[in-house]
Amino acid sequence: MALRHAGRRLLAALACLQVLFIAGCGGGSGGDGNQPPVPVIASPAEGDTFRAGDRIDFSGQANDPEDGALPDSALTWWAELHHDTHTHPFVQETTGGSGGADIPVRGETSDNIWYRFHLRATDSDGRSVTVTRDVQPQKSQITLAAAPAGQGLQLTLDGQPVDAPVTLSGVVGIERDLGAPAEQVANGRRWTFSHWSDGGTRNHTVSTPSANTTYTATYTDAGPAGNQAPSVSLSAPATGTVGMPVSLAATAGDSDGSVASVAFLESSNVLGTDSSAPYSLNWTPTAAGSYTLRARATDDDGATTTSASVAIEIAPAGSNDTQAPSVTLTAPAQLATGLTGSLTVRATASDNVGVARVEFQVDGMAIGAADTAAPYQASLDTAAHARGQHVVRARAHDAAGNVSAWASATVRFDNNTADLPQGFIRTTYAGGLSNATAFAQAPDGRFFVAQQGGQLRVVKNGALLSTPFVQLAVDSSGERGLIGVALHPDFASNGWVYVHYTTTQGGTRNRISRFVANGDVAAGAETVLVNLPDLSSATNHNGGAMHFGSDGKLYVAVGDNADSAHAQDLDHPFGKILRFNDDGSIPSDNPFYGSRSGLARAIWAYGLRNPFTFAVQAGTGRLHINDVGQNTWEEVNVGAPGANYGWPQTEGPTGAGGVTAPLFAYRHSDTSPPGSGAGGFFTGFAIAGGAFYPASGSFPAGYRNSYYFADYASNYVGRLDLANGNAAYMFARVSGNPVDLRVGLDGALYVLTRGSLLRLGVP
Repeated sequence: MALRHAGRRLLAALACLQVLFIAGCGGGSGGDGNQPPVPVIASPAEGDTFRAGDRIDFSGQANDPEDGALPDSALTWWAELHHDTHTHPFVQETTGGSGGADIPVRGETSDNIWYRFHLRATDSDGRSVTVTRDVQPQKSQITLAAAPAGQGLQLTLDGQPVDAPVTLSGVVGIERDLGAPAEQVANGRRWTFSHWSDGGTRNHTVSTPSANTTYTATYTDAGPAGNQAPSVSLSAPATGTVGMPVSLAATAGDSDGSVASVAFLESSNVLGTDSSAPYSLNWTPTAAGSYTLRARATDDDGATTTSASVAIEIAPAGSNDTQAPSVTLTAPAQLATGLTGSLTVRATASDNVGVARVEFQVDGMAIGAADTAAPYQASLDTAAHARGQHVVRARAHDAAGNVSAWASATVRFDNNTADLPQGFIRTTYAGGLSNATAFAQAPDGRFFVAQQGGQLRVVKNGALLSTPFVQLAVDSSGERGLIGVALHPDFASNGWVYVHYTTTQGGTRNRISRFVANGDVAAGAETVLVNLPDLSSATNHNGGAMHFGSDGKLYVAVGDNADSAHAQDLDHPFGKILRFNDDGSIPSDNPFYGSRSGLARAIWAYGLRNPFTFAVQAGTGRLHINDVGQNTWEEVNVGAPGANYGWPQTEGPTGAGGVTAPLFAYRHSDTSPPGSGAGGFFTGFAIAGGAFYPASGSFPAGYRNSYYFADYASNYVGRLDLANGNAAYMFARVSGNPVDLRVGLDGALYVLTRGSLLRLGVP
């Protein structure tokens, strides 16, 4: 849709009218000193709307009571994409009063987006005024249906499975990928794809039309489905004694028939079989030790399924006290919110002989000394922790050394003024950054900070140096630009600095290059190591992070370029973690090296949407990959060669076969009740930044051996406790939008925001 343009006379009249309210049209300051300039945006006009694929032309000017009409050099304009409650960069700050931007046809598919254009005018005395103009989208609905209806058939939208029919609202013109499985089983029958109502192929792309439209995939009934395997689960006590019967129980079912029998297994040994529900067995162990038990169900057509394993500890016969005590955490309640001030943590405990003590913890750290007498309790100051999610737990001990399992409660502290744990301080280590994206630290303490506009800046002894290390010519639209930086493990001797950026040379594409440091600036020419494929018109999902692993190889995160099909395509490098030698060549031990050719041989892991950041644990080489989600989930994934993280077929927690589920995931919005789902009370829209804190750092012991992560939109730093079941706790609230994290050489946690480098540490 063509956008309206205000006439120059109207623009001048509006400017004059605004000046009149300040100083009188054509008048001076009236003795009140310097008056502010009056910027006016002419285009886009008030009330303009957009469709994907449109070009929005920007124009504006400004008048100043003292200076008169301001020149273009006094004007700066930029634009942001607003999505739900957060923003994404769209057009970087640009000098002048005119320009334009193309709305991508691929990218954010939700309908709750709009663009905000800014115009800033600065007069000769340095006084600035900024005005904005919002442009809202045109929307319509797409309905995906399947025929025959009512059979439970599934389709895919943008690569994600959906149950037909489903209706979604979107921006007119945005491209959506429709998919229909060639064959599927539903309602006990097999179905084969016939055709789409719009005549498209089984998997095809449509542009969201201006009117509400239904796309129907028609299927043909291919007869009864084949036999489906049964389901089975096992339950057993955690402990037992030699010579004493142990009761085992299994639950089994079959969706298209009946269960013939359930066998109870210890490793590969069959302990016994039951052929009728309820399925059970009394097993009498003959030797002490640790045992792994399973149940195997067989249906009436011979299909079998084996349950998850259950561990049981068998104590010697006639031994003294081997029974562990039990404990119940009575306060605070699970999922309690609104906790402020001093909190009394309470527990009850019992034992067959006697309870010796009960210990209490918050976030894996002791709350005072263990309580040795009932009523068991401890006092906790919630203000000593950042507001947000925390885990309180209790454990009982008896005199014989037996210990109960932890009883825990995930809760939310709501102290509005608590942004850091007690004993930590936050300082701005360096300011003055512009649209920062990533950073790295040299062995001498200098930080190399990437700015999206193409400058690689150096922070030295807490000061931002005025001369960039290097200035790259980049396309910085949307999420493009200078998006990654890494230093070679031997940087102290070779000075090699690696950058990941969007170039327009030979097509618009992301590139990995190397420079050599000569002091605080680059020396010599750029060495281009890798040119990735050309980008589409979508300006988002570029990934960007780069790190050297403990194996000396360069790992690079690459987004799917808003085309979800790339993530599962092992012939395409988008939506992947790539692995290179330090000269840009591809290691022959990469997992797909022998089965692929060209750049696809660099694929190390796949099935990712937008892995903007990841981290490598020193010593172990363990990778945690932060994948920015679509509509529901943000993920922390454990990196592994050849792993498939499921996008776009899965997002967030999953049990899908062949997919590596995330270690931790949190939602974009609260569950009902809050805190009850995966991720607990953590919510956010863009996971960005990750760092492993070592065992030898300067943080108090309880904060070490943890993985720290940040959320760009929700402005916090969280902590995954790797030593305690990967429990998640709120660590800090920060100002600004965090994009990257590092543990500094001084043991502090450094948080890079778009405009500053923050330091979180202990005195």
